[in-house]
Amino acid sequence: MEIQLHGTLPSPITLWSMQHRSVWQILKSGKVYRPREEHCWPAVEEGPTAAPQDLRAQFARAYDWMAERLDHRDPRPDPSLRWPVWAYWSLGPSGMGKPDLRSLRQLEPGVMLELRVDAARVLLSDMDDWHGPLNDSFWGPGEPPFDEDRPTSSLSHRERTYVERAKRRSWRRCLAVNPRRFTQAVLWEIRPDDVVSHRFFKGHPLPTLSH
Repeated sequence: MEIQLHGTLPSPITLWSMQHRSVWQILKSGKVYRPREEHCWPAVEEGPTAAPQDLRAQFARAYDWMAERLDHRDPRPDPSLRWPVWAYWSLGPSGMGKPDLRSLRQLEPGVMLELRVDAARVLLSDMDDWHGPLNDSFWGPGEPPFDEDRPTSSLSHRERTYVERAKRRSWRRCLAVNPRRFTQAVLWEIRPDDVVSHRFFKGHPLPTLSH
């Protein structure tokens, strides 16, 4: 069963979101949580673990695109809000139950929030197909209607416009979701009354390599 973006979803729906423990403190105090852009990037942005600037810009374009799609469904509550909150809806073959923290193995300590949210506030997308926008590539069956190996700098303005539009149209395939596949969700904010339950977890940091 596929559920299209503008199809009818059961409402409210249950989502699961992994957040920093400070997010729970905000919600516990009765305030709404909205992500700040500077907190959406990895804490370490320098040294050998830092992402190249061009890759960072590529990822930013993908997240901007997802935010634009959510904006069409549920207009952002604040024009200064750039990116939404991320959550899980379905865990693929495991269904739409509670995520198993042993298999997800979050790296940092945090809190898992169980949310019940009006479906009109939520945009679902297939987690595997989300790699199309992340990789900035044409995503779908068949060959792309352009030469992906040809440098963008060699294209005319008209050609670049065509390539970008065709590529972004292909990304919309990730918005047709199947509950038997891993499915993510985005929404602009978490409200205190969205929270059904919470569970703290310790995280599983990567082992330090010895030299």
